[in-house]
Amino acid sequence: MTNEKKKLMDEVDELQGFINTCEVALDYGLGLDEATYDKYNRAIERQRELGEQLEGMDDSPRGLYTSAQLMRKEPELRVDRCKVEAVVELDRNRFYDFRTHLFENQEFIKEYRDLMYQDRDGVSHCLLVLGEGEEDGILVEGEGSLYARYSALLPNARGYMQKHIQTMAEDLIKQGTAQTANGSWVIGFDEISQHFDTTVTPNNGIGQMLIAELEARDEVSEIIATEDCLEMTYYLENAPVTDDAGERLTTLFGLMGCNLEDVHILDADEEHDLATIVELNHHTLTEQGKRDWADVLGARVTRIYDGYYGTQIEVTGCDPARLEAFSKMLAGECTIAESERWLNPATDESTFELKYDDGGV
Repeated sequence: MTNEKKKLMDEVDELQGFINTCEVALDYGLGLDEATYDKYNRAIERQRELGEQLEGMDDSPRGLYTSAQLMRKEPELRVDRCKVEAVVELDRNRFYDFRTHLFENQEFIKEYRDLMYQDRDGVSHCLLVLGEGEEDGILVEGEGSLYARYSALLPNARGYMQKHIQTMAEDLIKQGTAQTANGSWVIGFDEISQHFDTTVTPNNGIGQMLIAELEARDEVSEIIATEDCLEMTYYLENAPVTDDAGERLTTLFGLMGCNLEDVHILDADEEHDLATIVELNHHTLTEQGKRDWADVLGARVTRIYDGYYGTQIEVTGCDPARLEAFSKMLAGECTIAESERWLNPATDESTFELKYDDGGV
């Protein structure tokens, strides 16, 4: 796939995310403001244009190319079972130098030489060496040496590792969001290694790749790697939410992309004081605000209707007292310090009137 085609496909995906959010609001009968509705129509039209461009691109293969080490007059092909125990990435020049001088001692091989050996089952435990900008890698089994005593080319090594890391990250997010009520979850490196049959430590390359992948996920708010474990905080509002029948449900956070105006949020089962929320969208809350109010943002929307107070959003799965506090905070019942911590400054000429003043403390 060319870079141009990938860029167009990424734009299509981004537009689809916005379109989906708007259509959820329309399905629930929650109107879009004029600016959002115009943006929604432009997104649909732009998507059509991109579709036509993509159809016109010739993405047919121009040849089947790969990398291999061809042996001359060998009676059979020897296949060794290998397991990657650590990953090292070198810059382009150093990788080329290593590849063309495999018998030279290397500090990175020395660092990981205790991880390289052949076990009783004949499995070679190896170090995978990647190069900057290179798709292929080199498997090394030093057998206690400081150089690549045994080595092999691994075609598409980068893609192989990325796919494995992505699968691990998705599984950990699924586990974590299912086992936490407040968004915080801790799992040890030993448990991760055993679960995936993959050695994962804070400094073996694999651990760094996994942490980077998790940090890039929308569901993960924060991740801290200690010597023994990963401490993660999830945005529960971004985690998959389903009902007992397995149907996907909309969360309050999911509705925020529709630019909510003059709405009231109430618990589906318990009565509590309501407050009019003049405006609520993805730019309203700071990152700290999203973390501190993650339990409310993750509340499941069960009903949207015109009630006694106007547009009312009925939710479940959240403490009614927290829901009431969240609504009142957005209505201005908070201190200046709380407002600065939880709310982004207004982007237009609208004002936000605080009912409490803490003297700037």
